[in-house]
Amino acid sequence: QTFGIGQLNPLTALQMSDLVARVSGLPKLDHRDPQAVYKTIMDPDSTLPYVAATLKKAIDSYSSIAGFDISGNPGLTATLYNVGDPEGRARALRAENDRLATQGQPPRLPEENYYGWLVNDRLADLETLF
Repeated sequence: QTFGIGQLNPLTALQMSDLVARVSGLPKLDHRDPQAVYKTIMDPDSTLPYVAATLKKAIDSYSSIAGFDISGNPGLTATLYNVGDPEGRARALRAENDRLATQGQPPRLPEENYYGWLVNDRLADLETLF
């Protein structure tokens, strides 16, 4: 289940805790203190660094694993945030592209889902809001 404005689940917040603490100076979350985890997820002011860390992880995974810079495509990052497991998806894309390369075919590019398409389609509206 996901909670709060960022629709984070507790496991994702815990996984991002080291990065968030290193970059922001916020205290690390601890699985032995579930109340603090849920409070962090539910509070819009404290959850945003975890949302940002999750997006950074997706961007970094696609760069280092699959060889694609997706940092300029909000639809792709939104898709990965929406569906999860960016590292696994980057590995699968890399494996598929390695296979395609051995067959002399062009690589498959990362694709956004409908949610990601909608983000890209409405990007000007979203930028106005923010």
